Amino acid sequence: MLDVAKTKNVYRNFIKEFLGPNRLGIDDDSYDAVVGSGLFATGHVKSDCLEQLIRIVKPGGVICLALRENRLQTNEGCKDLESRMAALQSEGLWQQVSRELFPGYASGDDGVVYLYRVL
Repeated sequence: MLDVAKTKNVYRNFIKEFLGPNRLGIDDDSYDAVVGSGLFATGHVKSDCLEQLIRIVKPGGVICLALRENRLQTNEGCKDLESRMAALQSEGLWQQVSRELFPGYASGDDGVVYLYRVL
């Protein structure tokens, strides 16, 4: 997918790293926004990546995450996703802007889209 992205001539950086609790090779406060769709699925990322997403987004920037709603109950990697999101809000790292449900998001499954502002 990085090779495909390079052909678009719209991206400046191409980064291939494991997204998890490890520190990414990206400077703090580098991006205005992060968008993730389909990240939280079996064998993909877990809620332990959220701190890194927050770290690389500038204060006032946004993080938008979309996933199939049923993943919140069925996927080991995201059963604690919403509680982790709430904890990071309590810690003053970000503020939830919205949580919206989308019927028929993917393959007939409903979706949920979160929007957070980094503090």
